[in-house]
Amino acid sequence: MINALTGAVREQRARALAIAYLPTDQLLYRPAPGAWNTLEVFEHLNLSGSIYARGLESVFDRKAHQLQANPVFTPGLLGNWFTEGLKPANGDRIRWRMRTFKMFDPARQQGASLESIGHFIQLCDRWLGLLDRARTTDLNRMRVTSSLGPLVRFKAGDALRFPVAHQQRHFLQIERALRTFSNNERP
Repeated sequence: MINALTGAVREQRARALAIAYLPTDQLLYRPAPGAWNTLEVFEHLNLSGSIYARGLESVFDRKAHQLQANPVFTPGLLGNWFTEGLKPANGDRIRWRMRTFKMFDPARQQGASLESIGHFIQLCDRWLGLLDRARTTDLNRMRVTSSLGPLVRFKAGDALRFPVAHQQRHFLQIERALRTFSNNERP
């Protein structure tokens, strides 16, 4: 699991680096009225992903060193349900349509900027560090509060899986926006 997540985060980081060099008008392009542009999608990922990164960093700092490494992770029922529901089906189809909570909507928060991509790359670096730390502990025995609040807590392994699946989902959105821009810019 850790190797697969590490590979996915490295791919996302590399793609974000490439996207950072695209023209600003392409990054600000809205594929449909009311749809997010690429920068807003990255800012949404920063807003939502940082909650899990902070939660994991906190629990790792407090408990990870007390637990023996366990290479076998068994997903929790709720964490697995959310993660599997977010993951793109067949690599390119979104199963669940869902509304964004106001706290994760970039327009309702501080907004998005060209820095949003750089912040996402830094978030990926945090994920890679957390995944490295995860190899030396038991992800089954630590809990992280979800973005839904303290009533929903995930096993640490699910708190790693969920945001990576969420990022995969939104990278499809980013690629669609970039593709739509390219298709609309042709003569």
